[in-house]
Amino acid sequence: MLRPPEIFLPLILTFFASAPNILAADTIFIRHPDDPGKRVEAFLQKPTGNGPWPTIVFLHGHQEWPSYGGKDFVTWGELDRFAKKGYLAVAVSQPGYGHSSGPADFCGPFTQHAVSVVIAKLRSDGLIAPNKILIEGISRGAITGGMIATYDPSIAGLVLISGLYDLPQFSANPNYAQISKAVVAETGGSTEAMHERSILFFAQDIKASALILNGAKDDRTDPAQAQRLAGEINAHGGKARAIIYPNFGHHIPNEVRDKEVDAFIDTVLK
Repeated sequence: MLRPPEIFLPLILTFFASAPNILAADTIFIRHPDDPGKRVEAFLQKPTGNGPWPTIVFLHGHQEWPSYGGKDFVTWGELDRFAKKGYLAVAVSQPGYGHSSGPADFCGPFTQHAVSVVIAKLRSDGLIAPNKILIEGISRGAITGGMIATYDPSIAGLVLISGLYDLPQFSANPNYAQISKAVVAETGGSTEAMHERSILFFAQDIKASALILNGAKDDRTDPAQAQRLAGEINAHGGKARAIIYPNFGHHIPNEVRDKEVDAFIDTVLK
């Protein structure tokens, strides 16, 4: 499996106007470590006071055009909400979304390294408290975040929402043919490409505490994979919990999941 490079290039800060009643977040652009001609966009909201702070990195799912990438978490007020609770709140636009350069590679090395370079830069700037990083990923973001945690032991916590964790099994199911086409289009569909994006094959390497959420009626993922992933992490000495919501599909409303997610984040990071 590829690992994130160790050399990271300069950070450029800009600002944008946010929604009413939500404090403005900083927009940061970093050159992609795999291709300096491409950039990674992220949004950053700091708590009051001086850092370093426990940090939450939010990763979005697939977005149709127009794609706003990580800015959605700003618009929804998630960065503001967690910054007010004392967390450094960060949202990364995955390659091919928002203003992050593509192409998208379906949560592969190029996408993982885009997220890792943001984390590394913020850590080098002294903003992230040691061993106090949690990644919350939705759908594609869950795959990306989970894969990063398989090789980055500094990730203390994972919240994985509506993700895919065994791509070969998923792609072999004819009920998911449309999504499988997207996977093949971005990865080439080789056995190696499917394997290196499947967290279940690397569950033994996850040291982070994990909360894994899925809807029982999800027609874009297989909720049984969420349960399998939690089981594999626990079987190898890790700590994971899967929650399957019987009345929901791919979208689990925030008001439903926030009670579990917020308590988990506070437990891991505080």
